[in-house]
Amino acid sequence: MSDPILDSINVSTLKEVWPRVLYDNYFLGSPFQAYLRAKCMRPFSGGAFLQNSFLYGSLIGGAYQKGGANFNLTKPQIVSATLFDPKYYEVNVSEYLEDIDVINKGPNAVFSLVDIDMQAAVNTLSTIIALDLQQNGQGSRVLSINGWPEAFNDGVLPDWQGNVWTTYGTQARNGAVKSALNSSPFWFGTSTGATAPITYAGLIEMYQGYCRGLKQPDLLVGNRAIYAYVLERMQTQQRFAQEKDPYWGVSGFRFENAIFLKDDYFPSLKYGQNDPNLGNWLTATFTNPVAATGTFANNFPNSTSAANLTPGEVLGMFNTDYILFRISDSAEFGFGFTGFIRAQDNTRVAGQSKCACNLQVLSPWSGGFGMGIGG
Repeated sequence: MSDPILDSINVSTLKEVWPRVLYDNYFLGSPFQAYLRAKCMRPFSGGAFLQNSFLYGSLIGGAYQKGGANFNLTKPQIVSATLFDPKYYEVNVSEYLEDIDVINKGPNAVFSLVDIDMQAAVNTLSTIIALDLQQNGQGSRVLSINGWPEAFNDGVLPDWQGNVWTTYGTQARNGAVKSALNSSPFWFGTSTGATAPITYAGLIEMYQGYCRGLKQPDLLVGNRAIYAYVLERMQTQQRFAQEKDPYWGVSGFRFENAIFLKDDYFPSLKYGQNDPNLGNWLTATFTNPVAATGTFANNFPNSTSAANLTPGEVLGMFNTDYILFRISDSAEFGFGFTGFIRAQDNTRVAGQSKCACNLQVLSPWSGGFGMGIGG
């Protein structure tokens, strides 16, 4: 240590901390999660599991011969259900009593350590869930929420990480329920598996693929890159008007019946997050899992013509009337805080912010996603 330990300036002059505001240079924005919480959140008040019942077939009938026909009185099974469990999340907050009760207090405390850590806990919890919305809750990720990639799948074509989801909500796809739980992703890339620029024609075809009768997607989501690509490529075909969504207030532009929002946590080759504290969510090239021969939905190449696929930028397209974001109505498990609990043998206190939640897509046909976008 130098002698003397402080020079004349440090002895005679106070430091200025201005403005007395702590700027957040770490957490990013997630309008998609905010939109779901504003429009699609339904409290979970208890029960063995979350069930979504659906119709997957019709009754038996048709034209018949007057006077002499025998009717088929068979009663077919035409209803089933998907089942989900609430998934549990926590973020720990630890403090030392010497720091918060002796040092970081009074007029000399520029910021409250407790306030900073409590806000960081909420932001961390929200960020983890925002990233898990882009993932899945099966296999090695069974503790995580059932995100949209496994919901909007057809059991044949891959999601943006190369996974194929043959079940949803424990219900098998393409079996007894036929295609009732199916949604096929859209491939914008080349026939050899590389990325390609998004086109207006492809965007229109993708949108129409997720329409049924008067029901249309009302939300488009992507990272900053795909948001920019759409604006750059489509401006000559359609005049876009900036507007605010009615549920959260974030600005976006309208395409058909949907508002397009940009989300920093959406998968992206250009802007994807790679944080060791949260996980690696970058898109990359993956082995094409579809059959070696045959023609597949939405321009998807078979694995003979495209052994590998580069998802590039990913565009989500959803009808949020068919999405439920379930969060427990418990004061503690609904983004609540346990309160600080004191350790028995030292001055550390700790508490957890907790959440019990899951995502349910009631009708997977109502939305999906496109990938293979590179400009």
